[in-house]
Order: sequence, then structure tokens, then C-alpha cells
Amino acid sequence: MLSRRRLLLGLLGLGLSRAQGLKAEEVVGGLEVPWALAFLPDGGMLIAERPGRVRLFREGRLSTYAELSVYHRGESGLLGLALHPRFPREPYVYAYRTVEEGGLRNQVVRLRHLGERGVLDRVVLDGIPARPHGLHSGGRIAFGPDGMLYVTTGEVYERELAQDLASLGGKVLRLTPEGEPAPGNPFLGRRGARPEVYSLGHRNPQGLAWHPKTGELFSSEHGPSGEQGFGHDEVNVVVPGGNYGWPRVVGRGNDPRYRDPLYVWPEGFPPGNLAFFRGDLYVAGLRGQALLRLVLEGERGRWRVSRVETALSGFGRLREVQVGPDGALYVTTSNRDGRGLPRPGDDRVLRLL
Repeated sequence: MLSRRRLLLGLLGLGLSRAQGLKAEEVVGGLEVPWALAFLPDGGMLIAERPGRVRLFREGRLSTYAELSVYHRGESGLLGLALHPRFPREPYVYAYRTVEEGGLRNQVVRLRHLGERGVLDRVVLDGIPARPHGLHSGGRIAFGPDGMLYVTTGEVYERELAQDLASLGGKVLRLTPEGEPAPGNPFLGRRGARPEVYSLGHRNPQGLAWHPKTGELFSSEHGPSGEQGFGHDEVNVVVPGGNYGWPRVVGRGNDPRYRDPLYVWPEGFPPGNLAFFRGDLYVAGLRGQALLRLVLEGERGRWRVSRVETALSGFGRLREVQVGPDGALYVTTSNRDGRGLPRPGDDRVLRLL
């Protein structure tokens, strides 16, 4: 377990903002589009940068852990990052990337951890749709409480892919750590369906988080940005075999064939990742440029959002949010992604407590 003392060795100690009782401190700056974080048990932190670098931050020093070949355009490149659930006994770091060689597509790969660096071990899953514009690649990966690897994929602006069970696009996938379809997946054995599919009808899901008490999977997702209205970004509770409606339904459709979102921003709040922290659900906002706290009420299968508050603002676009081993909340800015206004020191990892 990462000790708080070790992690604090890297903090600059700069009190930057307070909101809802949270104090924000900069951990490290000068990054380029940090997309995902992974915490090592020896006190280090891995940071995926979208142009293709994995950086290692340990005891105040930033170094290059790995450089991967990626197709970096639009929203594509090096995206999600996750450690094997039995790390370091199983010394693997998983990453989601867009590649061009041999045909443009997204894939999940794994690196072998060698202490100060990681080397590409093998491709875990290949053939996830990608397009030259680089948009709607999904890209969040995370291991669930069941030890399986969950992967979000976008429909790359080909909307019907989200409803096509023969495609990996517009889905949440569930794999074993070796990249095989996970046992118990809802479409295993169905003719013409990809056995990796866990849920469908997603436009561009960006976040994954499990409820700490019930184990339910929550996901954040981008709504349309002009092609079928505007706004209606979502938080969903993802169930096996659930169809979340895109492109048949935008936002809350009240159609029994599709699952309605838990929460919708009708005017738009394109989210990054989301995380449970101190009993509430926190959602990072890109265009919304804020970290929101969603207060949930109810019980398993019957949740509702009773209140939404701004927990942090003033740092521009926010993409990653994750609870660290020290019990603090970690957030990354995304002001150098071509859609923000970079400021001195961007991009950054912030620590909230």
C-alpha cells in the first residue's frame, strides 16, 4: 500500500483552492494531456499522457516509464491505464491506445513492469473501432471487484455501431486479465455477438467506478454535440446486457427497451472519469471545467441524485479523478488537449483532501 508519507514527498505543498471543504495541492505539473493515473505500491504514480508517454512520478522526480507508438489525433492516442489486480505479483500495467500500423484501430495492451520502466509485453485486445478524425474512442479501462478488466469504447461517430453486437464500438467490454471474454458475460454464445460485450448503446463512455458498498458499476458518458441535438451528458448505472439507447434515445427516453441514465445534464457537462469519495460520487468535467459532487440517495438498483455541488473549479478542463491509496482524491487537468486554454504549469495532477 502506498504510504501517505511517500506520496507527500512529491507534493509541492501549494494550497491552490478550497471548495466544499476540500483543499487542492499540486502534485506535479508540466504534463501533456494526462489521461489516466495508476498508483504503484512502492509509492510511485504512473501517468498516461495522450501523445504516447507513460510517466513515472516518484519522490518528487518525474521520469519517462514507457513510450508507446500511438496515433495521436483528436481524442485518440494513449488513454486509459490500469494495474493488474494482483500487481506486483503479476507485474503488468494495462493501457488503451490508438494505433495506425496495420490499420487504424484502438487496442488494449499490457506492459511488463521493470521497476523504473515498463516494456510492451503483448496486445490484450485488438480491433476496437477508430477513425482518422480520432473522435469518440472511449478509452477508460479499470479492473472491477471481480478481478475482470472493463473497457469503455466509443462509436467513432458511426452511431449504429453502438447497437451492433457484432462490433466492439459503443460498448462497455469485460475481459479476463489475459484478454479473453470474461466468464458470465451476457452475450457469450449468442450467434453474431462479440462475447466481450458487457453493455451496449453507448456513445462515448469516459469513466468507470464501482459503488464501494454494493459493487454496482457506474459510468460517465458524453451526449451529442450537434449531430442529434446537444448536451444530455450522462451518468449511468451499468448492468450486464443493458442497452443504454444510443442512438435511439438521447438522455432519458422512458422507453422500456432501453435503460435510462441515473443523471443527465440537459445543457451539457461533458465528463471525464468519475470516482466514489467519502460516500459521494465525484465527476470530472471537461468543457464544464469543474469537479462535481453528486449526492446519492436510495439503495442498490434504486439510486437517485438528490443534490449536485461544485467541489472544485478554477483549473480549467478536468479529466481524471481517482482515489489514491492515501485516501485523497486525485484529479488531472486537460488544458493542453487542443480544446482548453493552457496556463503556466499545465497540465497538472492535483491532490484533494
